[in-house]
Amino acid sequence: MTDEAMRDYLPAVEGEGTIIELGAGSDYYKKFAQQTQKYLTSNLVPGFDMQLDMTKLDIPDNSAAALISVFAMEHLFEYEAAIKEQYRALVPGGRMLLIVPFMYYYHAAPDDFFRFSASALDRLLAPFKVLVRQPIGGRWLLFAEFLHEKKVMGSSKGFFARLALRCLAMPFLARALRQHDARYALCFAYLCEKK
Repeated sequence: MTDEAMRDYLPAVEGEGTIIELGAGSDYYKKFAQQTQKYLTSNLVPGFDMQLDMTKLDIPDNSAAALISVFAMEHLFEYEAAIKEQYRALVPGGRMLLIVPFMYYYHAAPDDFFRFSASALDRLLAPFKVLVRQPIGGRWLLFAEFLHEKKVMGSSKGFFARLALRCLAMPFLARALRQHDARYALCFAYLCEKK
């Protein structure tokens, strides 16, 4: 469903300027952009197009055309500073696509601090003009997630136990497709514009 949100909202941040993905885990989301779109990945650690600290962006004021952050804000203890930095760095009319978890499992990379409700996001993003506020997932997807054990996330269950749990999750997952409910959202997607 996050991929679907990227497909839906990424065209709204594309244009002649460069998109900078903040807190990228890889170049996975880059493939959703048009091939002609300038798109840079960044992270605090080396190995990306840019090495940036989201709480102290090394980007001049009013210079970034578009910023994207997908499942990165929860890994920052100073998330408010990161929001302020994104606002500062964007050109007037520049856009930001933010996807953050709400009812989502713990996933340290290297740590995991916060979850964001729609009410909290509305207040955090008040300086921006919010163009889209989209809950992703709902009650049935939440049930399916309870049964989704991942070895990479620390599950000690063996392959067949994880497979059995995934099979149990399938009816919930099938019911969850295309159902979005802010009360039980796994995450939220916000498309914002600097005023």
